[in-house]
Amino acid sequence: MKRAILSLTLMACSIWGPMAWGQIAQSHPEYCGLPNGANPPLPDVSVTVDGNGHAVLYLGQGTTGIPLRGSIEQIAEVCPLSNGLLAVFGDYGGTEVFIVDPAKKALVDSFDAYHPVISPNQRWIAFVKMYPLHGVEGSDQYMLYDLAKSASENRPDGNAKDTTDVGRVIFPPGHENFPGSNTNLPKSQQHLGGTRIHWAPDSRAIAFEDRTAEGPGMVLVTLDDNGIPSAFRHALTPVEMCGRDFPSGTFVSWKVTRAEFGPDLARSGRIMIEIGASGGAGCVPHTLELQKSDFHTAKTEANVRPTYTYGVIHNGREVVPPKEKKEK
Repeated sequence: MKRAILSLTLMACSIWGPMAWGQIAQSHPEYCGLPNGANPPLPDVSVTVDGNGHAVLYLGQGTTGIPLRGSIEQIAEVCPLSNGLLAVFGDYGGTEVFIVDPAKKALVDSFDAYHPVISPNQRWIAFVKMYPLHGVEGSDQYMLYDLAKSASENRPDGNAKDTTDVGRVIFPPGHENFPGSNTNLPKSQQHLGGTRIHWAPDSRAIAFEDRTAEGPGMVLVTLDDNGIPSAFRHALTPVEMCGRDFPSGTFVSWKVTRAEFGPDLARSGRIMIEIGASGGAGCVPHTLELQKSDFHTAKTEANVRPTYTYGVIHNGREVVPPKEKKEK
């Protein structure tokens, strides 16, 4: 029997609205980062989600649950980690990532993300920083969350309650992580991907598609032992993108469905990229082989934390920087 939806479909009355039990879909195995997209065995956990999207995680047959912050529709995936923690992913349009400590029966951390994927060695979570889908022009900033660090250590300002400005920017180069760092940017700094992030088996590199004003491309980010990134980009030609040539100005829709890293990427290893069926121009599904030498150092963009002045409003509050000391 397929374990597509684990739902007991029991409904209980609640002063907050209907309460659904057992809503753990295990429908996004790619979040867990296991080889060949394998789905891990579901731990002995269950969840309730009330009518307002408030979720509580239960361990085993216990009756005392762990409240999960935020508002979600369901738990999409639960990934057991080698350090004993659980990475729990909740769907709500984006993805809410919860780090749970079963031994302490506690929520360790939570944050919002697009396209999160755990690295094969379970040290990192790569993801796209969250931005509103309406009211702003969002741009993809690729982030790295360190599972070996605390919640405050994964925030640029140490505020563990911040669920948006989380992790370290690994692409684009020159970008910093601060409120609004990925919205309403100049056209020259806007990046759109829209599909999942692909990890190398050794957890030392990731690849993803990238669309900019200069044209489509593939990005390769390599990481050292401390997660310090080096970013490279390959500008895709029409044939590479579509599987066939097409007239200039023709609309093309394309999507990377899989990226497989060859051995010894640090030297000249190859990356096999599967590009799915595309719209417009009669594109065809195909596999593109790129060598590391096909990628060139990604350009650095200046997108640093601004210096706020009096009167700036952030999160509904006026930002008041400290007064400068007057010289005597």
